[in-house]
Amino acid sequence: FPYTTLFRSIGGTGARCMEAFVHLTGAGLLKDNQPIKLVYVDADVSCGNLLRAQQTVDLYEKVRKLRFGDEGIFKNEIISSGFWCPVEKNCNTLDEVLQSTALINKKDTKPLGMLYESLFTKQERTTNLDKGFRGHPAIGAAVMTEKMNMDDEPWKTLLPQINADKDAKIFLFASVFGGTGAAGFPTIARLLKDALHKDAGGNCVTNIGGALVLPYFQFPPADDENRDAMQAKVDEFMLNTKSALDYYNENNLLGPVFTSVYMVGDNDLAEVKKFSLGSKAQENEANIVEMYAALAAFDFFNKNEYDRGSVPMIGRKEEDCITWDDLPDVCVDGRLKDKMATYIRFLYAYRWNVLESLEKIAQDESYDKYVAWYKDLVKKAGGIDVYHDKAMMEHFKDLGEYAERFFAWMYDIINSSPCSIKLVNQDVCSACVYDSDDNKKGLFSFWKKEKQKFFKLDIYQVVLPITERKDKLDGKTFWQSLCNYTKQMKKTEATGSEILMQAIQNICK
Repeated sequence: FPYTTLFRSIGGTGARCMEAFVHLTGAGLLKDNQPIKLVYVDADVSCGNLLRAQQTVDLYEKVRKLRFGDEGIFKNEIISSGFWCPVEKNCNTLDEVLQSTALINKKDTKPLGMLYESLFTKQERTTNLDKGFRGHPAIGAAVMTEKMNMDDEPWKTLLPQINADKDAKIFLFASVFGGTGAAGFPTIARLLKDALHKDAGGNCVTNIGGALVLPYFQFPPADDENRDAMQAKVDEFMLNTKSALDYYNENNLLGPVFTSVYMVGDNDLAEVKKFSLGSKAQENEANIVEMYAALAAFDFFNKNEYDRGSVPMIGRKEEDCITWDDLPDVCVDGRLKDKMATYIRFLYAYRWNVLESLEKIAQDESYDKYVAWYKDLVKKAGGIDVYHDKAMMEHFKDLGEYAERFFAWMYDIINSSPCSIKLVNQDVCSACVYDSDDNKKGLFSFWKKEKQKFFKLDIYQVVLPITERKDKLDGKTFWQSLCNYTKQMKKTEATGSEILMQAIQNICK
């Protein structure tokens, strides 16, 4: 396979954009079946946003062990190609990274050491960097430039693969208002460009694009315990953004490196409820801005030609509302909403109309007599017996867990923005929200109190806007359609789990 799609997520915001990209990739928005390689870049190796993105990627790859077909949903393989931390284990502070003691003590480097001490405050030089660069991009730029070596992994393995593909493309996600992202976006892109193959004119063969995320959220002030620690500060976001963009522009850092740069943000800042310096506690709710950033990546990868002179703009039609019509249609065939709608209905129908029956059969083999579609599509045509094949049943459960994770992610998007997000029925999403104890909030009580609610819900109404239509697709109609799907079996060459997956997709279109 050509590795034409390669991602870098830089920092916490980059990880959240990566998570959005993974969820949208499942809908089949890329123009072909190219595999995608991901690389995570962060000094905060235990950042909650990063861990959540990694978990989503891992679950996505488990789901793909089921077969869905070469077209449609889950068609693209996603490969985690490693993690790069610019801060080594034995270099916890900027002083240690740059070996400042040696600079000051040696006669020939003492002037350089004195310059270094004049550029960085004592707090910046001595703060432990295990929680990232804390809104100080100057620290991040110094560390990354010093430590990024193309002979180290994952770069050592990836660079030959990129250079071997004349159609290779690279995309970076990062924020411009923080520390890691603002430092890494131009620095990593430039170092990669310098190491990649050039054409006869000295131009980099590989197209590099990136989404630079502007301020879109705010958080409360630090508590007393962390008040004096080095940290990102909301009241400095706009100043940091202006300073970074001015610096990029004055030094021409982006133009010679990037084929395309996308900028996305929001004037109405979302409220992050809890302050965190970093680590596992830094796990922000997903936001619509991250979905826009992910769509920018699809726009970049789906294009064959780029116009460096064009500056297209996009914004919402209504000040306080975002609908499907406000999202850029990045699909080559212009069917973004159709593909997303089929994908969302599929996840809903599978999780609340299919999985429960598979689980019951896996526990009691005799229960299959009540499930005609299982006997016809799964056991007979697909050659799958979930009662005896426990590994396959685990894959079916993985898909159910992924559906829950998707709707929990969508719940955050709907509720974290100050404006109204009208994309998906919120009742469906709220059933998958996790509470602070990692228990599925409302999910188990839902089955006890309102077991028939989702079964009666018209599946067409899961995706907004809700429109009145004569044909309904409630649970009973969906079930009957699935049982009758054997009549269409002559039209498919699918085998295994692909038969059931294609049947659900086709019914949900």
